Amino acid sequence: MSQPRYRYLKTKSEQGVLVVTLTPSRLEGDTMAQSLVDETQAAVSHADAKKVVLDLEHVEYLTSANFRPLLALRKKLKEVGGRMVLCNLSPVVVEIFQTTRLIGSASAFFEVEPDVDAAIASLLRDADSAQRDERQA
Repeated sequence: MSQPRYRYLKTKSEQGVLVVTLTPSRLEGDTMAQSLVDETQAAVSHADAKKVVLDLEHVEYLTSANFRPLLALRKKLKEVGGRMVLCNLSPVVVEIFQTTRLIGSASAFFEVEPDVDAAIASLLRDADSAQRDERQA
């Protein structure tokens, strides 16, 4: 099956994990937010993914409207027993997420790792642990 093309993101699969890289440097406005909701959900559906790394390496700034695609994707994954980990957050983006308490606290909405490899490892490690727990039960 051919890989769909997206305006605001690139996708690839690594070790059974969908890696979604947001390509714009600035995530601003409702129009972009809605496009990102549509594109990220389409990418996850197309890949039939339950484990997703959201790579923000290109993102230098985002507005509150652009939390919506991230929250919508997290919700969709949770509904099917999946998980998402964010990575490659710039210092400015980390500050925005921390200010809104979406990362950095016990009740944070998002898991964060420093890079794609660490995010994939986190998703795979937790999946391996769950499988071991099921076998032992």
